[in-house]
Amino acid sequence: MKTRLVTAILILGMPVALVVHAQPDAEPPPGEHAATAEVSMSYVAEQSAAAKPKTWQDKKWNFTIAPYLIFPFMNGSVTFPNPLPAQTEGVNVDVDLNTGDILKRLNWFLMLYFEAKHPKFSIATDVLYMNLGQGGQLPVSGRNADFGLQQLAAELVVFGQIVRWFELGGGGRVNFVQSEVNVPAGMVLPALGLDFRKTWFDPLIAVRFLVPFKNDHWRLALRADVGGFTLGSTYAWQVYPYGGYNFDGINGKRVFELGAAFRAIGMKYETGSGPDRFVYDMIIWCPLLGFLFHF
Repeated sequence: MKTRLVTAILILGMPVALVVHAQPDAEPPPGEHAATAEVSMSYVAEQSAAAKPKTWQDKKWNFTIAPYLIFPFMNGSVTFPNPLPAQTEGVNVDVDLNTGDILKRLNWFLMLYFEAKHPKFSIATDVLYMNLGQGGQLPVSGRNADFGLQQLAAELVVFGQIVRWFELGGGGRVNFVQSEVNVPAGMVLPALGLDFRKTWFDPLIAVRFLVPFKNDHWRLALRADVGGFTLGSTYAWQVYPYGGYNFDGINGKRVFELGAAFRAIGMKYETGSGPDRFVYDMIIWCPLLGFLFHF
């Protein structure tokens, strides 16, 4: 359709456009309507994409740092080398601590997760450290003993995307354990002060399942790994389901996520034999609350 006349006049200092329309000309050539519709649809799609809130997943590389809190339970046993003469086995300490026991004895802790993610692969690190001072009473050879523990688990895993919802990874975990126990003197046996520390490395294989949501505020994942393979620990394993919610931030960018998980870690490490044998056989399981920052 063409415009026959356009006259601009000025009324009280304000420009006003006067447009006189004539009858429409002949129909446009075939295909012009289709071309116009195609351009319009393309424009609408571009505008919709521009209006959609940007998320941390939109970048080619994105990073996540996440301090977190755990509410742990510990179940297992520690066998110490026996310093007494003419002994045939180590000194065994049964460990059964709930969250209250651990928090009362907790000197300090560090729990931090970091991940660098590409659309096809990602590099993840996780550091978990707890220092439990001596306190409480654990049964040792029929006597109540003070028990203290330091434990560090620091891992690095590289994940590769197999399909959109499944990732396979490999890496390793460095473990450090220092355990102390003070056994009071009994009717026959003297007092014992036992202290043992050990550092070892566990290779591991990991998998991660990602559940896609149409609403990208939500994120759900399941992580599991196995390791040790007698190269470090006799065996080591870990599993935890995770759920998180991304909040809208400044300029529509979603940079903060609140997450929760249930995490279980198990390992058995042993070295030496007879009275010199050391065994660390422990399961730590805990609810987890994470604060994730994406950039």
